[in-house]
Amino acid sequence: MAPKIIAFCTTVLALSALFQTVASDNILYLETLATKSHHIWSKQIYDRLYENGHNLTILSFETEKSIPGKTFLVVENFIERVMAEYGQDWDYSDLGNPFKNIMSMYDFYNMASRILAKDDTVRQLLAYPKTFKFDLVIHDLTMGQFLLGFIDYFGNPPLVSVSAFNIPPHVTTMADAPLRTTHMPHYASSYNPQMNFIERVKNTLYWGLDIFYRNHIYMRNEDRRAKHLFGKDTASVKQIEKRSDVILVNMDFSMDYYQALPPNVIPVGGLHVSRREEVAPIVKQFIARADKGVILLSFGTSIDNNMLGDQLNEDIFNVFRSMPDYGFIWKNTNPENLGSIPPNLLVLKWVPQSAILSNPRTKLFISHGGLLSLQEATWHGVPVVALPFFVDQFSNAEKLVKAGVGISLPSNEVNETNLRESIVRIVGEPSYYEKMKERSYHFKGQPQHPLDRAVFWIEKVIENKGLGYLRSPALDMNVFRVYGLDMIGVVLLTVTIYYLIVRRHIGKKAPVDNSKSKKD
Repeated sequence: MAPKIIAFCTTVLALSALFQTVASDNILYLETLATKSHHIWSKQIYDRLYENGHNLTILSFETEKSIPGKTFLVVENFIERVMAEYGQDWDYSDLGNPFKNIMSMYDFYNMASRILAKDDTVRQLLAYPKTFKFDLVIHDLTMGQFLLGFIDYFGNPPLVSVSAFNIPPHVTTMADAPLRTTHMPHYASSYNPQMNFIERVKNTLYWGLDIFYRNHIYMRNEDRRAKHLFGKDTASVKQIEKRSDVILVNMDFSMDYYQALPPNVIPVGGLHVSRREEVAPIVKQFIARADKGVILLSFGTSIDNNMLGDQLNEDIFNVFRSMPDYGFIWKNTNPENLGSIPPNLLVLKWVPQSAILSNPRTKLFISHGGLLSLQEATWHGVPVVALPFFVDQFSNAEKLVKAGVGISLPSNEVNETNLRESIVRIVGEPSYYEKMKERSYHFKGQPQHPLDRAVFWIEKVIENKGLGYLRSPALDMNVFRVYGLDMIGVVLLTVTIYYLIVRRHIGKKAPVDNSKSKKD
């Protein structure tokens, strides 16, 4: 009996020691974009890290309860506070204009950072002693760069940058990724890589505006905020973000246009699509009894039905009512405004979107063109009618059209007629389904799930205390050395000096000997 007790105690102690060893890694996860969809994306990462035994401190905009090993610093009612100041001046109708789209996003980021910098959660994190050991900081690089001041504050732990926003434009400077505006459409455009001359010119201007506006307006404000919070000697956040050992970006080449990426920029597009979601019995029953299957309409977490206007809401309602053979599931935050709801329509304030799209009876997805939603539709092989509103949604919708897996209707041009025609066209044309199934096959055809890949690289950074060998050496060089401008300058100077010397030498005329002519 005694040996069994001793063996049991030894096993318990061994497991306890193993847990302590695994759980000794402390990770600070800094969410920056206050949308529920981006939180869902980030949640897949930090939940898996927690399951793997890591301790996490998470700056979050969604209420979650802290538990041992997972501490939440929750920013309360953040998006409401931001929109109270910003929303009244935001003209949604004109955000298809790329120039306004770019500037509006940075203005939004700037205002959001200004409000976040004053929040109590940031003060809570600043109350941690500087000696507190974080083994890794994960930062959502989409915005909130002033939070990078915590890197130096906590003794410069390794940095992993992540973004659910595809590949944000500034990754090109963060990681020394090649920028070729002649075939890399800016997210605010609706171009594809085969641009004509005028489109290439415009696309170059969009990239130029983005780089200028971020570096000379937005990032200067972020630097001022960082110095105010962490001290005047705090390093430039533009330099800190370049320390990223690994950058995880929400893209996949089966869906996105070609872009050359450095080895530390890792595509993890679709890491959120296999998450577990509860499907209410009423939803299951509704899907099962729809004659020809169901069509899902969801505009994500950032677009409220009030933004659509009364006319568009009425047009959508009329289309659904006029197609009784199909069941329509509509994510609508104001169902009480719809009046009498027909039996072929199920209205919900929140939908388990990925779970519904995974059901083989789902025939079509009507979406705002958000990247996370389109990744779910692609993974599950469901064609799309996209109604883009702003940011990258126009570009995402163009990719659908180019691939032959969807139709795009700009939100300010949608009406009852063209919406019905688009639905009828897709459900009646097999090629949309065939091409989407092929796209889904390529998207799923990966050696490992995107979430597994993301966590692998994060844990590799922790294990090695950084992966500096993946970073481009150009990030630590000035522009003259990177592009060889110093060498070109020396060559030009040498050629100029040589030319002046030779010219001066040749220009000297030999003295004329007139003695002969005088004698003659």
